[in-house]
This record gives sequence, C-alpha cells and structure tokens, in this order.
Amino acid sequence: KQKDQTPLKEKFKRFERDGFQIYVGKNARNNDELTLKFAHKDDLWLHAKGVSGSHVVIKHKFNMTFPVHVIQYAAALAAHYSSSAGAEWVPVIYTPKKFVRKPKGFEPGQVVMDREEVIMVEPKLP
Repeated sequence: KQKDQTPLKEKFKRFERDGFQIYVGKNARNNDELTLKFAHKDDLWLHAKGVSGSHVVIKHKFNMTFPVHVIQYAAALAAHYSSSAGAEWVPVIYTPKKFVRKPKGFEPGQVVMDREEVIMVEPKLP
C-alpha cells in the first residue's frame, strides 16, 4: 500500500469565519484524521448530536475565545454535513478537542466526549 502524502490540512473541507479556520471531515476515516491527528487540544470540536455526520474543528487562536457567531456558523456546518441535514433545527454538541477521545475498538469516526455543550442551529451552508 502506498502512503497518502497529501498534507493533513488539505484533506478536509475548509471554511473561514472572522479569521477562524474551520475544517470539516469528509467521511468516517477522514473524521478520525481530523480529530485525532490534525486537531490541537485547544481547538473546538463539534458534531451533530446523536446522528452520523462530519466532525468539525474550529482552530484556536492564541489568547482568544471562540466568538458565539463563529460557533453558530461551525455548528450549522456540522448540522448540514450530518444525517439530520433535512431537519428544521439540529442539536449540535461542542467541546474543546482535549475532551474528545477514541476508546480502543471503536469504529472509524466514533468517539467519546466529555463536558459537551449543545447549541440548536439550522443546518445550512454559508
């Protein structure tokens, strides 16, 4: 098997909001790469609650908190790239990446998170 030489940050869908870089996984294995290899512990991790979908990561900026409108924007992306995309409102969980882990034996894309918060958003693209 040949190893994929594509730089990690080029493997994901990429969006930008007010200077914050937002990355979206494309499939289960890609979600694992985004969350476990690319994301920093201080990045914000998001996912549509209770359904299958893309992992979303907002890259942190030194000494800055994540503005609410940037979290809402990224949450709308997480909702859009989930199996709940056709719903009017979708609950999306978010937490710092340091609270997201993958226990041994979990399927690709499956993770466990602690200390999550929930935001309700309309699933939409920018």
